[in-house]
Amino acid sequence: MPSRSLRAAALAAVVAAVALPLMLPARAFAQANPTLENVVPEAAAVSFAAKIRSIDPATREIVLVGREGNQVRVIAGPVVHLERLKPGDTVNVKYYRSVAFLVSAPQSSGGAPPPPASITAALARPTEAPGGVGVRVIKVSGLVVGIDPAAQTVDLVPAGGGGVYTVEVTDPERAARLSQLHVGDTVTAVVSEALAISISPAPKSWF
Repeated sequence: MPSRSLRAAALAAVVAAVALPLMLPARAFAQANPTLENVVPEAAAVSFAAKIRSIDPATREIVLVGREGNQVRVIAGPVVHLERLKPGDTVNVKYYRSVAFLVSAPQSSGGAPPPPASITAALARPTEAPGGVGVRVIKVSGLVVGIDPAAQTVDLVPAGGGGVYTVEVTDPERAARLSQLHVGDTVTAVVSEALAISISPAPKSWF
């Protein structure tokens, strides 16, 4: 007849075998959901009236023109129905502005570009807007054409041309360095693309 110690050891082995499958999903879940280091804050949300200039169904990019002629490029979020929109439409738009996750020192003033490894790391981090919507992150190298210290934003035009990126600098350390930038400086930044979460018809009389 097995001793009491042998029976206890056998029972422990059975308990461990049952508990192991229960522990694995939690570990696997933790690995599948990395901590987000790039976060677009709710404060980055902007609402305005605009006219649609162009739509690219392949990339879901929409170019908008505001009442004062300012041009904004946004990526239509998953709940925006592109098939209901066309160039020339007057719309109300709510979108999250681009947020900077890395900004180099002014290269036109002798500043060194950021190390390639730091750019790669910033581009690789998962990024979300409020509500858990995934946001694309891109590298922009270009000219500073506007700075608003009060709003902590920088307007950039990519070196290859295109529209203006209005980038919000939310990190306090990077925001403190905005005073070092000047219109005409050349910088490299890793930013989230502006994400439109709502586009609805607006009265044509607004334009």
